[in-house]
Amino acid sequence: MSSTTTRITRWVLGLAVTVLVLLAIVVTALRITLPQLNHFQDDIKSWVSSSTGFELEIGDIRGFWRNSHPSILLHDIEVHTPQSSDISFNAAKIELELDMLQSLLQLQPVVADLSVYRLDLDITSVTLTKNDADQPVLKPKGSQQGVMQRLDDLLLRQLDDFSLLDSTIHFQGLDGKPRQLDIVKLRWKNDDNHHIADGEVSLADSGVNSAQVKADFVDFGSIKEVTGEFYLSAQNVRITPWLTKYLKTETGIEKGRLSFNSWFTLDRSQPVSAYLALEPTEVIWQEGQRHELLIESGIFELEPSQQGWQVNAHSLELRTDDTPWPELDMVFNWQPTHWRLNASQLDIEAISPLVKLAPSSKTTTDLLQKLAVGGRIEDIRVSMGKERESLRYSAELTNGRMSQWELLPELHQLSAKVSGQWDQASAQLSLIDDTLPYGDVFQAPLKIKQGQVDIVWQQDESGWRLWADKVTAATPDLQVLGAFRLDFPKQQSPFLSFYAEADLFNAGETWRYLPTLALGRSLTDYLSTAIQGGKVDKAKLVWFGELGAFPYKQNDGVFQASVGLKKAKFSFDTAWPPITDLQLDLLFENDAMYLDSRSATLQEVKATRITGRIPELAEGGHIEIEARAKAKGNAVRDYMTATPLVDSVGAALTAVQVEGDITSKFQLRVPFNADKEVRAWGYADLKKNDVNIKTPEMTLESVKGRIQFDNDVVKASNLKAQLLDQPVKIGFSGENASKGYSVGIDVAGNWKIKPIAPYLGEHWVAPLEGRAPWKMDVDLQLNDVGFTYQIDTKADLAALQSHYPYPLNKPLKQAGQARLQASGNQESISARVQLPNLKYQTEIDIRPAVPVLRATNLVVGKGSFKVSPVVGHHAQIRTDKVNLDRWLEMLPVANVNSSSRKSQSAFPEIPLPQRVSLNTKELTLAGIEWNDVDFSAKKKSSRWNMSVASQEVQGKATYLAPYDLSVALSRLHVFIPGLDEDYQEKTLFELDSQKQSLISEFDRTFHKQIPNTVLMIDDFWLQGYKVGKVNLDLQRKGDTIEWKKLSFVSGSNQVEMSGSWHLSQESSHTQLNVAMSGENNSDVMERFGISSGIQQAPFDLNAQLQWDGAPWSMKVRSLQGSVDTKLGNGVISDVSGAARLLGLFSLDSIIRKMQLDFTGVFDDGMAFDSITGSGEIKDGVFVTNDIYMDAVSGEMSIRGLANLDSRTVDAEVNFVPDITSGIPVFTAFAVTPQTALYVLAITTVISPVVEVFTQVNYEVKGPLDSPEVKELSRSKGEFKLPRSLKESAK
Repeated sequence: MSSTTTRITRWVLGLAVTVLVLLAIVVTALRITLPQLNHFQDDIKSWVSSSTGFELEIGDIRGFWRNSHPSILLHDIEVHTPQSSDISFNAAKIELELDMLQSLLQLQPVVADLSVYRLDLDITSVTLTKNDADQPVLKPKGSQQGVMQRLDDLLLRQLDDFSLLDSTIHFQGLDGKPRQLDIVKLRWKNDDNHHIADGEVSLADSGVNSAQVKADFVDFGSIKEVTGEFYLSAQNVRITPWLTKYLKTETGIEKGRLSFNSWFTLDRSQPVSAYLALEPTEVIWQEGQRHELLIESGIFELEPSQQGWQVNAHSLELRTDDTPWPELDMVFNWQPTHWRLNASQLDIEAISPLVKLAPSSKTTTDLLQKLAVGGRIEDIRVSMGKERESLRYSAELTNGRMSQWELLPELHQLSAKVSGQWDQASAQLSLIDDTLPYGDVFQAPLKIKQGQVDIVWQQDESGWRLWADKVTAATPDLQVLGAFRLDFPKQQSPFLSFYAEADLFNAGETWRYLPTLALGRSLTDYLSTAIQGGKVDKAKLVWFGELGAFPYKQNDGVFQASVGLKKAKFSFDTAWPPITDLQLDLLFENDAMYLDSRSATLQEVKATRITGRIPELAEGGHIEIEARAKAKGNAVRDYMTATPLVDSVGAALTAVQVEGDITSKFQLRVPFNADKEVRAWGYADLKKNDVNIKTPEMTLESVKGRIQFDNDVVKASNLKAQLLDQPVKIGFSGENASKGYSVGIDVAGNWKIKPIAPYLGEHWVAPLEGRAPWKMDVDLQLNDVGFTYQIDTKADLAALQSHYPYPLNKPLKQAGQARLQASGNQESISARVQLPNLKYQTEIDIRPAVPVLRATNLVVGKGSFKVSPVVGHHAQIRTDKVNLDRWLEMLPVANVNSSSRKSQSAFPEIPLPQRVSLNTKELTLAGIEWNDVDFSAKKKSSRWNMSVASQEVQGKATYLAPYDLSVALSRLHVFIPGLDEDYQEKTLFELDSQKQSLISEFDRTFHKQIPNTVLMIDDFWLQGYKVGKVNLDLQRKGDTIEWKKLSFVSGSNQVEMSGSWHLSQESSHTQLNVAMSGENNSDVMERFGISSGIQQAPFDLNAQLQWDGAPWSMKVRSLQGSVDTKLGNGVISDVSGAARLLGLFSLDSIIRKMQLDFTGVFDDGMAFDSITGSGEIKDGVFVTNDIYMDAVSGEMSIRGLANLDSRTVDAEVNFVPDITSGIPVFTAFAVTPQTALYVLAITTVISPVVEVFTQVNYEVKGPLDSPEVKELSRSKGEFKLPRSLKESAK
């Protein structure tokens, strides 16, 4: 190492040692003196005051050593400022850390670190205002200026590096209120005019918890003029403390927090550029409901632009409530002479709530709430110079929407391009496939398929105007092409010029397009219901005139709409059926409407001409209609029943129904106000029409005349018609009554009786001759539900002759009157018919398809009507004589309930009476005369109780239909005229109807209806013969009728019969058992109308028979059975009578033969001791071998057969005389002694020995009525006369 180096090294080391020693001395001295600094307080204050320019007070000074630096601590520092400045400045403590090395080098104290704690600077007395550049600046006054200058020097010049901790600065805000800036910490470095700051501050009561601040700038002599970079960052800054009470009230902001980072550059205190990055920020306010604006992020840049500046905003992400904004970019350019704003896009619904944040926005807010606007505004451009005339703007709207308000509709799909300036704007509006609710303006939402209008708005000193040279719109129902201009001159009524052509596809939807507010509710309602269908080609609309002068009574304007409807449907009143198939020309002229049609249909009524008008299209107006129509009568009736005249004209036409064509003319006056009455009046002409009157039911033919109506009043008089082919005159009237509608019908005629035969039936009219004038009055009351009516018909019978049986017979010109009275409703009728000697009343139920007579009362002869309503069915006959046989001939059962051949309604069944009373002196029934008859019958439940008393019969009977009949008569004396003649010549087995069918209709009817019968007659006389006591017990057993007992008893004679009759679908079979016995056969035979030749013989007859057929219609070929007969002592006194008994073998023919052979022997009869015989019947053939008669004159036997079907006989007869009687057998037939003497004389003359016949044989063969009797043989012998006979002959 060189010496130089060594010397230098030593020098340096010596210097270092010296410095260190000095430093140690200084440090030691400082360590000793620093704690004693408070003793040098005055010196220190003087030094500080001279350094800062402020006089101050220090409460305490302390010195201490910290780290490697000495430090001085000042407590309770208070700066004295001029009192007039009202500025205060103090600090709790100031800590100074000295840089010992620099202080030694500079030989003066150099502060290494200065920290001020709890600095409190109050400059609220200094006003904060805005300069010409609209920037906030402090404006100190008087002594404040010096204080503010010294503060400026202190902070920017005298202090190189210091920190403020927990300090406060009080100042005046722009709103004039005091503000407090809390400095948590702030590091400030000054290097000449270059300054750097970094720290954390907050504003008291502002919600700013903390804000990071940084600055790097240079000053140009004052902090008022600086150039540099600045940074401010704040998180969750509360917004509400910055708002005035007025703003809080107006905006409704409840809370808000702001977070951002910002950088900005100043050049001599003028902004050069700025950059603001927003972090999540929110504002919450109340406006009817809670709203929230959330700014999620966004960038704002400020940069110079020509002579002004420009703000660029991009990447803004915002959300209002839950509605996100479209990404927003904005540019705002400001120049001294003008400004310009461009925005990319805005969502109207999202920004609408922000209007509330503007002061005095209540009106706008309320309007926006009503409108509920929405949509997206794009390409927004606004510019303006210093004059308002320089305003220019343009924008595009897509999906524009708003709620209906006032005269504006609700929109959903509006597209628009708007551009304009201060006094003029144009807009291209387009709407596609949208539905526009329109509130009270229109009655239903407008369905727009396509709509487009280029509209221009202009204003000048005379007023403003709207015009468009092309307006197009199309809906599903119509399309419109037009143009308009609407001027709004100042102090004058708007002036409208308008022309349009429209095609209407469906007029039934016209109600959708009627402007309610313009037409009024009542007119709108009327037209809405009136126009129901049709189409229009090129309707034309013109409007020219001041709106305030409408309806242009002074001809100073015009409104016309010509509408040609085709295939239209029009209802002039909701209560009237609509007009269809209508060709209608409508002309709206000012406030009137005219209509004209030459083709229309009213239901099935064809209108040939319809005209009408609405004199004034306004509230309280009306429409007038005149119509001519031609239709079928039932079509007119159906039309009227569908109108408000249903209870008047409709009711009348229902009661009086017209058929055929009717020509009609009527007028209507229909008020729009439903509270006012509609008037309809007119007439209908009938020309040979048929008219059906419902109540009473009748059909009028070839009716001529006119029916007039005026609302409810309907009249017709002197109508001429044909009723039942005869002329009548008709009049009727109808009008509203207190309860429903009243119709009066008058019908009069003078009829011949014969022409009505086809309607009443030839059978009923045949006994009548002549004619009868008559008149019928009908009062009909039609109610809301149902109807009632009264009928009174009278006929003069003087010119009518009746051939009906008594008491309804009547000679010509005899005075008499027929009267029909009836009253009823839709359910029942009470009717009375009165004729000379006859009254009939009934209660009829007309609800069934065929009317039912529920109650009846028939009075023939004397008697009166019962009090209505009648209950039950009654018949009363009180007259001097009645021939029921003739009446039964007049009332055949088959025709009683049959209707006439031309009757058009079902004739009701005439019920049988339930109570019958018959009182007459003479009654003819069944050809029998009955005298002083008193008969009554009463039905109770199903049982008839009957009683009868007359000269011929007396007794009672009960009948339980259809089961049991019980008859008990104390007497029955019957004489049937002609009965003897009818049966006198008929044999026992002679039948009348062998060729008839096995079963007749009468058989079935009788078999079905005959009940179980018990008959008892105590005293029965027939044809003047006493039959005696009769008992009958007849019972039904299924298909069989069995008579268990039929007996006739008179004295010792009696007849007992039993048997049955079985009738099925295919068979009819009768069985009969007969037992007859008595002391005197003559008496019995005569009681049955048989004149027997066998006299006074006891008898006993038994027979068991059966055959196919009814008991009264035997099929002889089927007859089977047996007969056993026995007669005691008697005499055959009459050959014909004997033939009646034994006629099967033609006994009369046999005896006649014997009379020829033995003249005079059998002329006076034949005595016998007995007659016996029996036989079998098979298939209608009677066979016997043992008929034997033991006569006084001999014995007779018969054998053979009788075919009852072929009515032939084949038998042999053997007669053996009795020669043991002492005379020849022939004398046994003699009835006088003279005959015997003649025979004796002859025999004695000849010889005492007589030759006699001992036996004679005959053959009987041939028809039963006239068989041939041949003698087959005879045997002879000699017989000696007895002595006694000879002597008696002497």
